[in-house]
Amino acid sequence: MRWTVTLTIILTAVAANAQEGYEHLSPIAHGAGRTYAINSHGLSAVGLNPALLDPEGSNRFEFRVLPISSFGLEAGASFRNSSDISKVFAIKNANIADSDRRTITNLFLDEKLSGRADFEVLGALYQTPSIGTFALTWTTHVALRTDIPQEFLKFFVTAESQLLQFEGSFSNFDLQGMWYSEYSASYSRHLVDAGSTSDPLLRSIRVGAAAKYVVGIAYVGLDPTNSFAYSFINGGTSIKVNYIFRSAYGDGFDPNKVPTHFSLGFLTSNSAGSGYGFDLGLAGDLITSDSGRPVLGVAASVTDIGAITWTSNATERVADNLTRKIYASGTIDQLNDSLKVLSGVLHHVASFTTPLPTMLRIASRLDMDEVGMQIGSFETSASMEYDAGLTSTVGSLNHPRLGLGLILNSPSSTASLRLAAGYFIQSGSSDLTLGVGTTLFERVAIDLASAHITDIFKSGAARTDAALSFRVQL
Repeated sequence: MRWTVTLTIILTAVAANAQEGYEHLSPIAHGAGRTYAINSHGLSAVGLNPALLDPEGSNRFEFRVLPISSFGLEAGASFRNSSDISKVFAIKNANIADSDRRTITNLFLDEKLSGRADFEVLGALYQTPSIGTFALTWTTHVALRTDIPQEFLKFFVTAESQLLQFEGSFSNFDLQGMWYSEYSASYSRHLVDAGSTSDPLLRSIRVGAAAKYVVGIAYVGLDPTNSFAYSFINGGTSIKVNYIFRSAYGDGFDPNKVPTHFSLGFLTSNSAGSGYGFDLGLAGDLITSDSGRPVLGVAASVTDIGAITWTSNATERVADNLTRKIYASGTIDQLNDSLKVLSGVLHHVASFTTPLPTMLRIASRLDMDEVGMQIGSFETSASMEYDAGLTSTVGSLNHPRLGLGLILNSPSSTASLRLAAGYFIQSGSSDLTLGVGTTLFERVAIDLASAHITDIFKSGAARTDAALSFRVQL
């Protein structure tokens, strides 16, 4: 029965070429249990905790520029395969077969179509001895979240038989995709340092902030208040839908063309909107040991406070508690005519606004060497971080996350070594994390990490996750 056209439109409308993220720009923190707010330093701290802009070691200048840059990807099995996504767009609305529905369902199960990525196009940082540390960055972020009730997907496969015999309701479909670039100016400085206090409990306090101009390239998303319900009536079924689906994209962006590779077009597509945002960060070192090193570190940040106003090709498709009754005795044409209204009414609007993916991070770090738990010749620290999303926008966590991490550092003037390991827990998922890095001749830093180590050994629904960073420091 071709009533499935309506459901297919709702499901495939957000299968856009988008991903997500900021966190992959700090690989060592990524590998240390995703403890970003306490273990990101220098350019890696931009967008995560601007209070930690000070470079590690004696360096005062850092930069990243193509191809020496930082980027990362976290993608489900469907998202990372462009041919799979193309299968959805290849389905014609007038001819939905059972095999098509199985294809769609398989793509969306277990959030396999969700993905995230970010890329630093340009970054430069300079530390002054007395004024503070400044950073200028250009980053691009793309995100796709397809959190659909699994029970609905099971219903979708066998809908004809269920519609005429049973009843059910589904709500809170979370379908969003957003692609945007940020031009950010960050600043940090010490309010208190070891030279200005004799208090052994307080070694330093650092604060930081960032202001950013945001350029939106594309957005698709369902309003959080949405529902689909069906109930059996004598001789047929009553279907009720309620949703608002918003979209916008720049004139140079083709929402129906799934890219198969990275190109500079990701960086130069026309604007679909713009906005402003800012970040705030705080970090402190507590309890000075007999050797003069801080034993405990604490940090907190709130990032991506702001919004984007979308103006280019902005539309809203609205189905305001629409209801239709369909009968088993009706013809296919009659059925299709009765269901057209469930697709809602498309409105071209002047603009709409979405919040940025605001995040809260609270973290702590313990110097293991100072409490007698040294591991070999490494400088060792253990960290813990709690992360929570403060908006429902894709890119802001929809469930809180707790991360635990361990970092081992072996300094050297020729080739230092950094090792990171950790574990994170989040509703519906948890995994091991690993990271490794080196700095060659104290000038070129290279870091690599993954937050889904156990998925490396899986097939099918396994998620791909990798963060890679190159950084030159002087």
